[in-house]
Amino acid sequence: MRLINFFKKHNLSLQDKVFVVATSGGPDSMALLDMLNNLKKKYHLQIISAHFDHQLRADSYQETQLIKQYCAQNNIAFVNKKWNKKLQPQIGIEAAARKYRYAFLTEITKKRHGDYLLTAHHCDDLLENILLKFIRSGNPSEMNSLQAVGNMRGTILLRPLLGYEKVELRRYDQVNNVSFIDDETNFKDDTMRNRLRHHVVPLLKKENPNIGENALRFSENINLLTDLVGKKFYEIKHPKLFLGVAYRLDKSELADLSKKEKLYYWQNFIWQKWHIRVNENLAGFNLIDYQDCFYLIKDNLKLVNKAFPIKIDKAFTFNGRAFVLTNNKKDLELVGDFYLSADKTFYAGPLKKGAKLSLKNGQHAKNKKEFAQAGIPINLRPYCLTIYANNAPVFVEKTYQNQVYTNIDKHYYIYALKK
Repeated sequence: MRLINFFKKHNLSLQDKVFVVATSGGPDSMALLDMLNNLKKKYHLQIISAHFDHQLRADSYQETQLIKQYCAQNNIAFVNKKWNKKLQPQIGIEAAARKYRYAFLTEITKKRHGDYLLTAHHCDDLLENILLKFIRSGNPSEMNSLQAVGNMRGTILLRPLLGYEKVELRRYDQVNNVSFIDDETNFKDDTMRNRLRHHVVPLLKKENPNIGENALRFSENINLLTDLVGKKFYEIKHPKLFLGVAYRLDKSELADLSKKEKLYYWQNFIWQKWHIRVNENLAGFNLIDYQDCFYLIKDNLKLVNKAFPIKIDKAFTFNGRAFVLTNNKKDLELVGDFYLSADKTFYAGPLKKGAKLSLKNGQHAKNKKEFAQAGIPINLRPYCLTIYANNAPVFVEKTYQNQVYTNIDKHYYIYALKK
């Protein structure tokens, strides 16, 4: 059986495994569910059918009823969730639906201790996906987004039907009397995927009936090549988290790469770190080239704009990071320290514009000069933790510490706390 061969090909065990099957009620997922059900006794499988009702059609409840009935008849666990209509955006609904659907599926897989999460993507889906990515970006790393074996949020994601054409799955359902429901929205030409499915793919199949096999071969080869590139990039020193919001890398680490290779390096890093595919503009991210380092930061991050009061030995948060100010040494990550002549009222926040940094000689340093000397780019300066004593800055993370003090002054430590 081809499904068993899939597991053999990828060295995946079938025996005594827990399978979570993404089930929409359509012909593809119902075929997959039935194929696995036929293997249940032989391999002692535990099958969980997970259905996410997008509620985008008035009759979507029918899919839920169909799947629930099949599962009841075949002693298969059934889990269902409805998409809260309040969470449905007016635009970009396809991407949002996918996000919430996979969040639900991976959550169920973890809660039910599933070994694998399976989807019913088939050969036609793969061909459509390659064409879509080619039209939209032409980025090789996006061409293999439908991998036979992948990982999503720590969950092993399998697509065992990539070697099947849709017509084969429909034929399987008919021969085995497996009921399904066709989503009527799939027959409309309102999306690019549907237009490709209805008009372009049939023309390609006329030119070559085996084009689906070529699409699978292409995807596997692209996957192999991107893995080889990933291994090359893995040899490069990884960017380190900086100020809790950016990833910093010495330019020297990428000195031997061309401009295009550097771009691909950051695209690959974003994919590995956030599981997000980005174009050549790194949309959604900002790559900062400053002095001897590169800094990668997400767009539209939240920022604390005002200073707020803090107390000694009491934890506080600043831009998502947790800290504590204390007079005692601790076995924690030291962010910095400073000396101060007497107890003050302390505040924490970003460094205010125009704030004066006192020097030993009685003069004051300019903020931008101190930041520049510390190698902090403009975009990241608001994320440097600043401690104020009676409204005067006495510490700026990675940049400055109070210089006006005596040997009898108190020693203060700022530590980072793990959340």
